[in-house]
Amino acid sequence: MRKTIIAGVVGIMLFGGLPLANADIVELPLAAAGTYDLDASYWTSDFDFGITFTSISNVYIDWSGGITGGKAILYSDPENPFPKEVGLTAYLEKASNWTYTSVWGGASTYPVPELFDLRSPFDPGRMPWSALLDGQGTIIIQYEEVIMADGTYVEHGSVALSGATLVFDGVPVPEPATVLLLSAGFIGIRLSRYKAVRHT
Repeated sequence: MRKTIIAGVVGIMLFGGLPLANADIVELPLAAAGTYDLDASYWTSDFDFGITFTSISNVYIDWSGGITGGKAILYSDPENPFPKEVGLTAYLEKASNWTYTSVWGGASTYPVPELFDLRSPFDPGRMPWSALLDGQGTIIIQYEEVIMADGTYVEHGSVALSGATLVFDGVPVPEPATVLLLSAGFIGIRLSRYKAVRHT
């Protein structure tokens, strides 16, 4: 059964007789909510889950909000502007390694924001997840527009990010106290079974 750890909030706990440290979904809420547009600076922060991992299989950003598209023209037809999607990109960096994931939208609902609520995977081909086993790195979130070779934006869009959480799908190293607690429990179970056998 898959379980979830909220990094920095959950300490040493037992759930259903299994150590929570064996959970394979670890989440870190990001203080990245706000409005992103062409004039806004990007948001960046160093992160530290406070957990060491033995392995990581996937990394995601779980985010939600609304995307208001922009308007663009073709150089060949400047009198007819049309809605154009814009986006938000999250970059994950560690030393010389980096990867990214994006969300785009807003063109089909213009001028009404297009809502999104999804878990976007980072590109695993750009960064070995082994670089993140210490649970530390840097994340950057910024506004993006489509690069147009045959046109340009005449009205820029924006993204209202209402929430974002960095998610690691991996196996945390059990904390020493958790290992001791489990060992004590295992010894207690063995002793109680031994006594039960001796008294039968």
